[in-house]
Amino acid sequence: MALSPEHLLLYELGGALALFVIVLLAWIIPHERAALTFTEAEVAFLFPAPITRRNLIHYKLLRSQLRIFFGAFLLTLFSRRFGGNPLIHAFGWWLILSTLNLHFLGASFMRTLLLDRGVSNWLRRVLVLGVVAVMMAFGVWLWARQTLPALSSSDIANFDSILDYTQRLLTAGPALYLLFPFRLVVRPFLAPDTMAFFIALIPALLIFALHYLWVIYSDVAFEEASVEASQKLAMRIAAARAGNWQGAQKTQKAKRAWFNLTPTGPLPTALLWKNLIGVGQVFSPRLWIVLIAIVVGLGVG
Repeated sequence: MALSPEHLLLYELGGALALFVIVLLAWIIPHERAALTFTEAEVAFLFPAPITRRNLIHYKLLRSQLRIFFGAFLLTLFSRRFGGNPLIHAFGWWLILSTLNLHFLGASFMRTLLLDRGVSNWLRRVLVLGVVAVMMAFGVWLWARQTLPALSSSDIANFDSILDYTQRLLTAGPALYLLFPFRLVVRPFLAPDTMAFFIALIPALLIFALHYLWVIYSDVAFEEASVEASQKLAMRIAAARAGNWQGAQKTQKAKRAWFNLTPTGPLPTALLWKNLIGVGQVFSPRLWIVLIAIVVGLGVG
């Protein structure tokens, strides 16, 4: 099943919307300091050596390329069913994954700087959600209501009309400007030919270069957190080799009870109290991210 040329813009907008959601979650959910995970051998040889932080970041970025190349290869195999040039798809996936990797690293550096300046994780989340709320209030409510196309019965008559209305919806009002940088990152992957690929590659590489400069010139102390993360990684590897798979998992914090349980009372209340704690352990932030990604993917599909 090849991608239809008339819906290339819609695919581009859908991919840009997915990237926007991923980047927004990267600024809200994480709570740990920046930590570049090294092995114990790398910590022993690199950290005492006369190597600058910038060189350590370069080393880690080069190490991450192996994982990114493998992920781009698997995604290229999957995307071949939609047609197109596999080399264009492979380089497009590499560019998307590499840019996201740099953004996640830069966001972790910024999160560490905010923590060092007394901005807690909850305050950061409130600020990010506040900015999103302001954008929703002034951008969507005041601007979008005047520019969004009206929904009529003909727009939902069939699947093609729904796609056309969705495309007009994502290119009207603030969505056109909000998703623009994310569209530039997705555009090389969806290029129909070589000439269009090289034209779309220039702004995408510019965004990649800006992320690279952001990460390289971030003066953040990550050594202590990296050593701690490396020790935890070594402990999980040792536990996995010993067959202790529960010890290989990350240590989970004790979940706070939904309400205080009195020493005496009806038995159903105690069962409800216990099950609510179990539900809290199942629905972790990682599960919510997976669920949101599935919903966004189904919505784009």
